Amino acid sequence: MYVWLDVLTNYITFAGYDVDGSSDDYKKYWPADLHLIGKDIIRFHTIYWPIFLMTLGEPLPKQVFGHLWLLMGDGKMSKSKGNVLYADELVEFFEVDAVRYFVLHEMPFENDGVITWELMVERLNSDLANTLGNLVKRTITMTNKYFAGIVTKSGCTTGGIVDVTAEGGAKTAEELDADLKKVVLDTVKTVQARMNQLRVTDSITEIFNLFKSWNKYIDETAPWVLAKSDWTKARLQEVLYNLTEAIAIGAELLEPYMPETSAKILTQLSTEKRGLDKMDQFGLYSSGNMVTENPETLFQR
Repeated sequence: MYVWLDVLTNYITFAGYDVDGSSDDYKKYWPADLHLIGKDIIRFHTIYWPIFLMTLGEPLPKQVFGHLWLLMGDGKMSKSKGNVLYADELVEFFEVDAVRYFVLHEMPFENDGVITWELMVERLNSDLANTLGNLVKRTITMTNKYFAGIVTKSGCTTGGIVDVTAEGGAKTAEELDADLKKVVLDTVKTVQARMNQLRVTDSITEIFNLFKSWNKYIDETAPWVLAKSDWTKARLQEVLYNLTEAIAIGAELLEPYMPETSAKILTQLSTEKRGLDKMDQFGLYSSGNMVTENPETLFQR
């Protein structure tokens, strides 16, 4: 009785359902906007549970999503096989945000995901330490080195290094900046759209593609070259401002997936969350802010 009936009715009784008169909380929390379950219990939640609710005359969940499995190597985890990975062990070794990132990144919408120690280490080194951690640290380090930690929006789009793209065409400093801003704002929309479709893996992949593009922006603008001449100082300020603003937006996009890392980045940039309703604007980072003097290594290789 518990497995087939009581455990399901817990969803509404916990929310405040009562045959003699339900609470205001029940009207607030039920029906659920999204009922998230594992794929192995879809039968209970899409056949039996709706039947119970319809019999009671209660509304059904608006949407049911059955997520797939996380496999160990090429098969299911099993205590008898001795191939079980426990979350607390992973967190102790990699820290919680790295585990969050891996599980969310490796769970595609249509298929089971795969987890191994080797894959965890690979993701930690390549995505978290190199792509994200290195981007944040080198941006803050350059700001401290060239401008005593002060981020200034100069508005200068001249005097930058011209990049020869893979297609053979040259890009001006103004075009490089415009591309950066467009990619950032387009990604904000894409991430929201992917999450509305429950495509979490695609969403977090889009965010890390952003971080990769900003590392490319650093290579294209070459701040270390701009720093060699006084007449390119204003351009260098604009490059570092663009990077700081872009990272602030990226950190906020990252918050639902890696909250601790998001908070650390925003703290090092000396800024706060701006809110989802302001994520469609580029340039809200306060000119004149001072970044942290000693940037923290976000992820150890």
